[in-house]
Amino acid sequence: MADEFDFSELRNYLSGQIDLGEAELLLDEPWTLTRKPAVPGAPAPAARPAAPAAPRPVPPTPAAARPVPRNLPPQFPNSTAPGASNAPADIPQAPIPDTTGFAPSLFGAVDPKATAIPAANMPTPRTVKRGTHAFESAETLDAFYDAIKGEAMYAKEASLARYTGPAKPKVLFLLPAAKLSDAGTAASPFNTAGSTDAFFGTAVGQMLSRLFASLSINQNDIGITYFFKSTERPLAPLLEAALRKMLAKELDFIQPEIMVTFGQPLFYQVFGKGKNFDDNAGTAMDFAGTKSVALVDPYLMVNDKQMKLLTWKVHIPRSGLFTIAAK
Repeated sequence: MADEFDFSELRNYLSGQIDLGEAELLLDEPWTLTRKPAVPGAPAPAARPAAPAAPRPVPPTPAAARPVPRNLPPQFPNSTAPGASNAPADIPQAPIPDTTGFAPSLFGAVDPKATAIPAANMPTPRTVKRGTHAFESAETLDAFYDAIKGEAMYAKEASLARYTGPAKPKVLFLLPAAKLSDAGTAASPFNTAGSTDAFFGTAVGQMLSRLFASLSINQNDIGITYFFKSTERPLAPLLEAALRKMLAKELDFIQPEIMVTFGQPLFYQVFGKGKNFDDNAGTAMDFAGTKSVALVDPYLMVNDKQMKLLTWKVHIPRSGLFTIAAK
């Protein structure tokens, strides 16, 4: 029987049924059995009575038909997709080779030690070296100033404006930088050492002396230093970061109770761009562990009555760091 008939059309029909899945079974029979051409010299087969055809079973229709993927991904080569085909059991299915790894039966079990990288071939861990500055290891205030002279920002400066005032002052005035117009005068911080008389002899110094005397802070309890210890000039962001680090080290030696900064540009240089000057002026803040407060520029305040009233009536009371002296 197998030699007499050509089952190619039947095989194609069943393959089409498998590809379509259970949702689209074809109930017609487009295929017909055809005889193969007779081989010369072969005896003719005896005729056999045709057996009655058995009724064809109708497969049940699934409630929710899902398409069957024809091509499975390589990582699941032997997976059985949902809604498997109803191919006859007598048609063998070719096994799909396993491409996910080596077969232990052919190559033996995988040795976990073989995949380990020898210690000699391991990459050397990179060590990130943080740049250190000479002033960070200074042990005295004078040694600190000598060390910062070697920094690139001060390499061409003839002299630096050093801290003037008492040890551990009650209030430290932090000013942006020495004014270029005062660099060669007797009141210049470059021409004094240890005394604040030169600064408090100016109009701005006298105004601040009277202001803080009303807050029960005498002139002898006030120290003065500069964020940039040379004459005024625009500062780059990287330079500001280095100056903040220097200021933190300088505060370790001065040890003031309260640091007061003056002016909006200096506020952003010290405390960064993340805070708004108008919202934080007069509020109690912290810089490197030192209580701090920001006030308006005294060089503008000295000639502006409204800025004086803003400082006295709003910013000073807002900080909560000062007590107004009784008159």
